[in-house]
Amino acid sequence: MFESMKLSIYESLRSILPLPLWQKLTFLLAVFVLMMASYFYFGWMPLQESISKQEAQLQLQKMMLLKNQRMAHNLARKQKEYAKLEKQLKVALNMLPKKSQIPDLLENVSWAGKDSGLEFKMFKPGRDVTRQIYAEVPVTFNIGGSFRQLLTFLKRVGEMPRIVDVRNLVLTKGNAGNMLSISGQAVTYRFVDDKPQKAHKGRRQ
Repeated sequence: MFESMKLSIYESLRSILPLPLWQKLTFLLAVFVLMMASYFYFGWMPLQESISKQEAQLQLQKMMLLKNQRMAHNLARKQKEYAKLEKQLKVALNMLPKKSQIPDLLENVSWAGKDSGLEFKMFKPGRDVTRQIYAEVPVTFNIGGSFRQLLTFLKRVGEMPRIVDVRNLVLTKGNAGNMLSISGQAVTYRFVDDKPQKAHKGRRQ
């Protein structure tokens, strides 16, 4: 096989042997340039492209590794923050009653007014006003009593474990002495956790 290759090369070069030396050198130089161009386009350039792609992948992997290392470093802090937020959410949920607890809460507001010495002339729950994740539960009231009794009532409402907001107070002087006629709203809030139930009708086989 080696001998046949030698003969093949010899036969290909045999035609240029009679040529002058400068033509031989020119021919060899042209062959060399052609070989280098072929190597450049078909060998070196694809190799450089492959190296560039590998370097880009390496940089991407380094960036992902650095990002994951930062996340792992902050994991303990994030877990503590999550636990703190979860605790705050539980406190907020305890302060906002469920729908089934609203009647008891409103009754407690009414008793707080009566214990303060106020006379309830009207205590009428209104329609819930739904917001994004909570609903307002308003109660319109009209009561009679002294300013001191009103302050005692507001103090007791403010000390309740549930959130009750007394708003839109209007005070007018009553017929007797220091008695006042007081109208306004007591508003509490509840989380909107009622999800509509979908009825699934089963098919009989």
